[in-house]
Amino acid sequence: MRGQTLDFDRFLSEKRQEYVTVNVFGESYRVKREIPALLPLMLARAGEEDARPVLGRTLLQAGEILFGAETLRGFALRGMSAGEMAELVERTLALICGVEEEGVTLTDDGGAAESRGDGAAKK
Repeated sequence: MRGQTLDFDRFLSEKRQEYVTVNVFGESYRVKREIPALLPLMLARAGEEDARPVLGRTLLQAGEILFGAETLRGFALRGMSAGEMAELVERTLALICGVEEEGVTLTDDGGAAESRGDGAAKK
C-alpha cells in the first residue's frame, strides 16, 4: 500500500460557513450553524457524573463556545438570569439544529410570536 494522505486542512478551507443570527439585548450575534465539537464531548462526560451540576456547567461552557466568554459575561452584567442564559443557549442550539424556525421571537409570557420581517412580531 502506498502512502496516502488525507488533507483535512483543504476540506476545512473549502467548507462553506453558515451562520444563524441571535438577537439579545438589541444586538445581533452571528453564531456558526454547527454544533461545536466540544459540546458532545462535554455532554458525554456529563453522563458519567451527577447530572444537575454538570448540566449547568455544560450549558455555561456551551454558551461560552457559542457567544464567547466576554459576551456571556456582558449578558450577565446586563441582568440576564441563569435560567434565561440556559434558555438562550438551548434555543440557540435548537436553531442551529433546525428544530426552531428562523424568524421566531420569544414573547414575555414564554410563548413565541412569528416575525413579520418588518421588525414587528405577530402571534
